[in-house]
Amino acid sequence: MNKTAALRALLAVLTVSLLFAACSGAAAPAPSGTPLPPSASPGGSGGGSDPGVGSGEPIGGAPGDPGVVDPGQPQFVVPQPGQQNVHPVSVEEMDVRVEGRHAVLNARWWSGIEPCTVLDSVAWKRDGQTITISVREGSGEGDLVCIDIAVYKATIIDLGELDPGEYTVVAGEGNAPPITFTIG
Repeated sequence: MNKTAALRALLAVLTVSLLFAACSGAAAPAPSGTPLPPSASPGGSGGGSDPGVGSGEPIGGAPGDPGVVDPGQPQFVVPQPGQQNVHPVSVEEMDVRVEGRHAVLNARWWSGIEPCTVLDSVAWKRDGQTITISVREGSGEGDLVCIDIAVYKATIIDLGELDPGEYTVVAGEGNAPPITFTIG
């Protein structure tokens, strides 16, 4: 075997080994976190990124879908401000939990693995009885090499204390149908 053929064989073995190692480590399901209880945040026209309590009923991808990490249960994430290339994400599903006059929203979307796609921030604004939410992701620092694996993510948006009435929540981006809830 000549030197060129030996180098090519070695390069092929190293490439396959590196790809296998990268895929094996990234494909492992991420542990689900437990959302924290809502903190006191002002209601009204402001928004927050404090984690709160979700409905506990997240919806996921179909079992067996290729490239899906832990289908059926979203990976709960909290905002990590300061990401690069921040952009809005497409919210796919939402639900609201109301306790007294306090409302907490659970937003879910499909994304990629960290550190390639990281939740940067969440926000909401109120216009009358309509609340519009925004979920924004970015990427970590440096030149990242990322594999293409879909991750179903969820985060909590604490809407705070609201006045009695009927409210509609809409996603600023995405296919999530608007949801309506009532504060008694």
